[in-house]
Amino acid sequence: METTFIVCIGNKARGDDGVARRVAELLEGRLPAHIGLLSAPQLDIVLTERVAAADRVVFVDAERRAGPPAQWATLEPSAAKSNAHALDPAGLLALVQVLYAARPEALLLSLAAPEMGHGEGLSPVAEESVLSGVVEIERLIGA
Repeated sequence: METTFIVCIGNKARGDDGVARRVAELLEGRLPAHIGLLSAPQLDIVLTERVAAADRVVFVDAERRAGPPAQWATLEPSAAKSNAHALDPAGLLALVQVLYAARPEALLLSLAAPEMGHGEGLSPVAEESVLSGVVEIERLIGA
């Protein structure tokens, strides 16, 4: 059973928006068995069951800013700021609460990502954010 579920969100074809997905690539295979990891371009209702089963869920996502490289925030379930294709983390948590009567501890690790134009690759700021993100996740899980 996963006690912590880490969800790294972003679009690798939009420059720095792929910063969290790069964090997932570096964490892949390095996490203990009780830590789940998913890398996805966006959040989807399909994730509700897995989120509900976890004690803690950590969303890792890009935020358009130059710094600091990584920032933590706690999340609460709230009305989804969704479009027809994706949910935001708070909206996904609200669905989990309604569908499963579950409310895992929820955290957001936002990573500095100033350049989100079309194209692949990360800016130097985002590369620094990747390293900070990995360190923060490892610190959180005690690795």
